[in-house]
Amino acid sequence: MANTTGPWAEHYPEGIEWSAPLDQCPLHRYIESSAKQFGDRPAVDFLDRKTTYAELEALVNRAAKGLQALGASKGTRIGLCLPNTPYSVIFYFAILKIGATVVNFNPLYVEREIAFQIDDSETEIMVTMDLEVIYPKIAAMLTQAPSLKTIVVCPMSQILPPIKGLLFRVLKKKDIATVRENQAVTYHQLMNNDGHPENVDIDVDEDIAVLQYTGGTTGQPKGAMLTHSNLSANVSQVKLWFPNLAPGEEKVLGVLPLFHVFAMTGVMNFAVATGAEMILLPRYELEQTLKTINKKAPTVFPAVPTIYTSINNAPDLSKYNLSAIRYCISGGAPLPLEVKNQFEQLTGCR
Repeated sequence: MANTTGPWAEHYPEGIEWSAPLDQCPLHRYIESSAKQFGDRPAVDFLDRKTTYAELEALVNRAAKGLQALGASKGTRIGLCLPNTPYSVIFYFAILKIGATVVNFNPLYVEREIAFQIDDSETEIMVTMDLEVIYPKIAAMLTQAPSLKTIVVCPMSQILPPIKGLLFRVLKKKDIATVRENQAVTYHQLMNNDGHPENVDIDVDEDIAVLQYTGGTTGQPKGAMLTHSNLSANVSQVKLWFPNLAPGEEKVLGVLPLFHVFAMTGVMNFAVATGAEMILLPRYELEQTLKTINKKAPTVFPAVPTIYTSINNAPDLSKYNLSAIRYCISGGAPLPLEVKNQFEQLTGCR
């Protein structure tokens, strides 16, 4: 029964204690634990290319060792300017493993916005991709932002299934940025190591895991300092809210951008902490999302009210099977009751 010491307790589902203890730990422990328990289970499905938890742990370790070879250490600010891809997951946990701090950047930012955030956060290393819409802006920062010393560039084609990767290199040449050797460290160079990074002690209450910048709607964006304790407690809260969750069996659909704090917690951290499969899409598109739900049957679907509304009003919705969805998490704005009720009727989720 829910604790009845506060008025909010009346709204808690049966079996959820508002005063339940929260697990707090270094965030990279989620990778280690899930790799140990669910090593052969898919951790990430990106456009049909799957990475298991055992493979993900190995990639995180190699990325961590590579970042240490670049001079990164405890407290180093490392930027991620990435769309939703496996690179986001790999480097996020690699940075945390070595005690450095993640600084999330919106890939849609213009140069002025990127330069401000680099300067304000004192970002020293930036991880990005070889995409024409992103890389030139980041390369320009080497002469505009004094703190930035190194750029790590990840290839889009390598994270796609083999055929899709080949087609991308051939048919999307204009979308691939030209990267000069003296401008960046390649993903292959960084990952060329034995995958045994130096161990680092993490103080969960004091060490800053993420500098998460606000949207800047009321002034200059401000970096919120989030510790490992902050973020792991938040994951623990999400897990407690779903008492019937099946660790190692769930599938989480990730259409929200991982560089936003909602998806960082509600998709990435939550999925890895529960051994769930992350079904990642680069961005939200209605038809692609419906096809993905129909084909891959995610059981957890974090989203914002506008996404739930667009699905509710989608044409030809009856041809898609949405019944696999068991849990939803809505954030970013108030969820209208009529939108919630209609989506629950369509899917059977709660």
